[in-house]
Amino acid sequence: MVSLHRVRSWPQPPLNFSWLGGLVLGALLLTGCGPDQAQIVTDATSYEAQLAQHLADTGSVMYGTYWCPHCADQKAMFGEAVDRVPYVECAADGDNPQPELCEQKGIQGYPTWEIDGQLSPGVKSLDDLADLSGFLPPQ
Repeated sequence: MVSLHRVRSWPQPPLNFSWLGGLVLGALLLTGCGPDQAQIVTDATSYEAQLAQHLADTGSVMYGTYWCPHCADQKAMFGEAVDRVPYVECAADGDNPQPELCEQKGIQGYPTWEIDGQLSPGVKSLDDLADLSGFLPPQ
């Protein structure tokens, strides 16, 4: 005789393997397969970083304002090395403002570079900045 009663089975939750992805990612990071450490060193010795350091070492300065789009373009050329670029904020309401210095120097437009005591207004290519400041990258 065949039983008419069905064995009740509970629905199975769908398989979730997201924990597996986290486990694999964690293992890769722990074994050194994460971000390339050589890249971090390369960034510190990039052309942009070397030029920014040279500009700082030679007393060159970029005068600008936080609200100036051309200043933002100029800074963007330095990529991750932007923090090494010697910069004077001319807007009175900017971070670490020095509007008196900008006025003293006769800054009339932004950005303006001071290189070897000479003011040079406008966005400059990295190669132009290298030429103006006498930068020769190591070979």
